[in-house]
Amino acid sequence: MSVRRGTTLLEVLVTLLIIGVLAALGVDLFSHYRAESLQGAARMLEQDVEWARSATLANPDDPASILLLEDGTGWMVVRQSAPNTPVTASDGTSMRRVLGEGMAACAAGTRISLPAGSTRSLEFEAYGGVRTSPNNLEMILPDSGETCLIIFDLGTGQMQVQWPNPEG
Repeated sequence: MSVRRGTTLLEVLVTLLIIGVLAALGVDLFSHYRAESLQGAARMLEQDVEWARSATLANPDDPASILLLEDGTGWMVVRQSAPNTPVTASDGTSMRRVLGEGMAACAAGTRISLPAGSTRSLEFEAYGGVRTSPNNLEMILPDSGETCLIIFDLGTGQMQVQWPNPEG
């Protein structure tokens, strides 16, 4: 009696088919994860904008602002009295948000892009109105092409998020 060794062509093809199906599912799941990281970054910015507005109303003598980092990797919530120092949140953490680190770890790879000549800060007046604001900014996932456009109402500072991609 002889012992059969090796695999048949059919066994190899079935194995490749299974690997191909699993890879396709993995790519689809990964693309949804990337879109969620962009959504998370937009939500985090929106929460910080609302926090800054509320902090300004609570302490009108020292208004809060959102200062976008020059390298496009995040932002800081600052006070007028210390415009280069991030505010400390009630839980003791710094309100400097670097996308891909700390609280913003889920937004790794996301970048912020402003139109040429735009201001890098959203500054509130003492009673909640807006002193200065970029008209809009874009959050981008460069490696996937996912984007969202964030538009600021110049009167109120309210944020509107537009998702040009179908998955957004």
